[in-house]
Amino acid sequence: MLLAPITIHTVAKAVAPWPAERVALLGRVLWHVRTVYARAFVATADAGVQGIGCCMMHADSGRITVLRALNDAAFVQLATTLVAELEEQGCDTIQLVSPEGEVSRWSSLGFAVRERSLRYSGGRFIQATRDEVVPLEPHHRLGVLHLDRIATDEQRHTVLFEHAYLGQVYAEGTHVRGFLLPLLGHGLIVADAPAVGLELQRWLLPVQPHLLLLAGNTAAQAHLTERGYSAEVVGMRMVRGRTPMGQWSTVYAEPFGVL
Repeated sequence: MLLAPITIHTVAKAVAPWPAERVALLGRVLWHVRTVYARAFVATADAGVQGIGCCMMHADSGRITVLRALNDAAFVQLATTLVAELEEQGCDTIQLVSPEGEVSRWSSLGFAVRERSLRYSGGRFIQATRDEVVPLEPHHRLGVLHLDRIATDEQRHTVLFEHAYLGQVYAEGTHVRGFLLPLLGHGLIVADAPAVGLELQRWLLPVQPHLLLLAGNTAAQAHLTERGYSAEVVGMRMVRGRTPMGQWSTVYAEPFGVL
């Protein structure tokens, strides 16, 4: 089996074996192909494309974001290649959200389960009203980075500010207490208190049909349930290497869904 980087010219052929999700998968893989801190690989054999895999890297952490394989051999080869690529780039933490049925596969590669990833949908939220929510401006960036580092224990400035368009912050004077990036994955919200996080959720839910939460944010889960949203387990967050010591209860919308 041969592994090679996916290019602009090969991406359409690479995603062809998954026609049911072709449009969404094409967009995701194209982003990785065009982004300098991301990688995309395709596994091929005589029978054609056998699998694809993508990852992104930050300062000292990385994430496997896409993996599709038609057989076990392609899965293992792509997974080990992605891990090796991230470690070579200096990532001592690698994260992913695995489908529940693939947890054992990732466990065999050194990943450990941390918590469930939940998708909330189907409810009705109350109207956003707080004047403290304003567009994200350059002078808010240090506050955003500070909150995100506390929440995740990662240095993710590049991906955050690449997706800052239409971003909003909850600011009291010059103090940033929370932020929303609606265009990063499924949407990212980080806040220093439940009242702030729940207000920012009210700005996200008219834009997104659902939001993702990592299990453990009981305040957000209780409020969403009260408003009629139902929860579905979409996967398991798994980590290889150093375990990030983030304060996950400050994350009120998680951008990264299942592989």
